[in-house]
Amino acid sequence: MNDKNQPNRRGVSGALSKVPEITLLFWVIKIAATTLGETGGDALSMSLGLGYLISTGIFAAVFIAAVAAQISMKRFHPWMY
Repeated sequence: MNDKNQPNRRGVSGALSKVPEITLLFWVIKIAATTLGETGGDALSMSLGLGYLISTGIFAAVFIAAVAAQISMKRFHPWMY
């Protein structure tokens, strides 16, 4: 008996199973990425003297290229993320 008005049996637990677990490795990667991002931004804007606007444009272009590459993949490739 399959009633269309009955809620999905998976419910909240089924939705939460699709969310990755936040572990110590997550925090290590997050801190490393933040540190590297700030260091890269400082290197371009201050050390190379490009200024904030040009540095922001460079990092925005890299970000857009990475997102476009991820979206264009036909299959899941872990190295792309």
